[in-house]
This record gives sequence, structure tokens and C-alpha cells, in this order.
Amino acid sequence: MTGRSDLSAPMLHPSPTSINATVFSPGGHVSKVEVRPDREDSAGSCLQALIARSASESGNEVMVVIQSSVWINFILMIIKLYTFLISGSLAVLASLVDSIIDLLGQGALMLTSALARKSGHEEYPVGRGRLEPVGVMICAVVMGMASMEVISQSFLRLLTFWGRSDAPSAALTVHAAFLLVGVIFLKAGLWHWCAGVYRRTQQEAVKAIAQDNLNDVISNIAALIAPEMVLLGRQLWVVDPMAGIGISIYIIYTWLVTGYEQVEMIVGKRADPDFLAKVYSLVEEHDQRMQLDQLNAYHFGPKYLVELEVVMPESTTLRDSHDCGILLQHKIEMLEEVERCFVHIDYQMRLHDDHDPEVPIDAKLYGGPRRSSPRAEGAKLAMQRSGELPR
Repeated sequence: MTGRSDLSAPMLHPSPTSINATVFSPGGHVSKVEVRPDREDSAGSCLQALIARSASESGNEVMVVIQSSVWINFILMIIKLYTFLISGSLAVLASLVDSIIDLLGQGALMLTSALARKSGHEEYPVGRGRLEPVGVMICAVVMGMASMEVISQSFLRLLTFWGRSDAPSAALTVHAAFLLVGVIFLKAGLWHWCAGVYRRTQQEAVKAIAQDNLNDVISNIAALIAPEMVLLGRQLWVVDPMAGIGISIYIIYTWLVTGYEQVEMIVGKRADPDFLAKVYSLVEEHDQRMQLDQLNAYHFGPKYLVELEVVMPESTTLRDSHDCGILLQHKIEMLEEVERCFVHIDYQMRLHDDHDPEVPIDAKLYGGPRRSSPRAEGAKLAMQRSGELPR
């Protein structure tokens, strides 16, 4: 007997006492960090600490973007309200309604984003990340309803005054025109900022706000130009209500597209081929004893849920197979696009799907029918032919 049991033997690799890493945080800031595990066998906690730090900084930047957008929209709403009161332009009204709905929609986004980032609630064991697409969908519905009302008012004005000489004309004062120009530049800057943050964080709430700001830039340009067309001729009064209709139709279309994307995320759309190729490469380079049998990756809210079926030699010890699977799981969960990864390790390629309730239980146990090639092989060959994976 030795004084050291098998369970205290070293793992696959010696656990580091610390990890020095470079963290690229949102905004392009680079910092050096040193993470020291509390226990000898907690190398994985170093990775978790790095992920948590990066995620925290990313989440903070997202909330700053959302809160800034809400306050800016409040100020712009006041400006547009003043402009509409002195001009009576329906194009300006369409832009004003857009700003009012921005406040409601982005308020919903701010609430759902804050709730989604609260972790550790026992009633939501996998978190509430799927609240973000729900918030975006609420915003899309409200935007669409408000735009329909503007379309209704614009058609009413066209039908009422068509062919009449007393049709109302809407013209901006110089003061109001300068205010709208300022709004356009401010919204363009806000859109550029949000688009940059979305590229770094891939947060759907930020993407929705970026789209909203782009809509505002377009609607405000129309609101600036349409009322002035009457100066070129009295008969051009129709340009203003038609601009209101055009702006509203564009807003409805963009939010329909955005809402459809969120529905796909909630119902679990398959991951795009580029991401699947990335996971394939990570698995193939992970451990030469491991063979990928099946890969499923699909939306679990804004990010992906990854399910891996891998095969290792039957002689592999439980400890080695566990550690190998955990290291692969951590590697994949460090990807920005991944919400969670599950790695199932088997000792043979099975003929049937383990999750198919129609398959007899004996076929899923030792001695069950085998396959000679992995299920993932066909998808791999297809990606190689398309150039997404190297041959």
C-alpha cells in the first residue's frame, strides 16, 4: 500500500498555480491579468475567472449604450415635439412618434437586458439570456403599431385635401431645420457607436438599438426635406404626407425583419456554417484519442447551445475521459457565440440516436449495434467542399 490513493494521482496535465493572460476587453482596451486558483486542481477556475471578467466588462458597455440611447432619445423627443408644434409636418410627426416609441421600446430592452444579466436565480438555472430577443420583439411590435397610426393619419390628410386648393402646407422655420440637422448628426454618431459595440459584443439588444438609430437618421432626413418641398410649388404639399407613409413603411419593414430574426433565435435555429466549422476545428485539434461523432449547435436565445457526441477508446479511464471532455467544454464555452456546451463521451459509434425514445434501450447500451463512420463525417465533407473547412 502506498500513502497516496489513486484518486489523488495527477490529472492529465499539472495544474498551474497561476495563469497570466492578456484580456481584450470591449472598447479595444488590453490588460494583463494574473489569476491564481484557490485549489491545486482548479485550473478550470482560471478560465472561468477570465471569462467572467471579460463578460462583465462587455455587459457594462452594453448597459452604458442602452442607457445613453434612452436619455438621448428623451432629449430628441422634446426637440421633435417642439419642431412638430411649430411646423405641423406629418413627416416630422412620423419622426416624433418614432422617438416616443424608441423610449418605450428601448426601455423594454433596458429592462430585459438587466434581467438577462442577473445570474444565480434558483428559478432560472440556465439564466435569462433569452429575455433579450423577447425585449427586441416587444420593441418591434410597438414600433410597427405606431407606424401604422402614422400611415393612417397621412392617408387621411391625402384623401381629405386631394384636389383642393386649401390643402395645408408644412414648412420648417430656420430654427427647427437646424434642430433637425443636429438630431441627424447626433443619431448618426449614436448609430456608429452602437454598431461598433455590437461587432464586439454580439448582443441583440445593441443590434436593435443600432437599427433603431439608423431608422431615425433616415426618417429625420425625410422630415427635414419633405416639408420644404412646398416652397417649390403649392401642389407639392402631397410630398409631406407621402414622406410620412414612406418612412413608416420602411420602419415597419426593418422591424419585421428584426422580429423574425429574434423568433428564429427563440425557437432554436441551427448555427451558421462558419460557426460549425470553427467548432469542428476545435474538436479535431483537441485530443488525438477523441473522434467527433455528432455535432449539434443551435440558437439558445442570442447565443448558441452546442451538443457534442464524441468517441474515445473503451480503455480510456473515467478520469481521463472526464478531464478531456471538460477541457473541450471549457474551450468551446470560451467562444463569444456560445451560451453553453455539453460534451457526451461514448466508447463506440452507435447506430441509433441516444435521444430517440423509439429506439429500444438495449440498442443504446454495451453490445448495441455500431456504425462504421461518424454522423458528423457527411457534414464535414460538405464544409470541406464549400471551403469552410480545410481539406
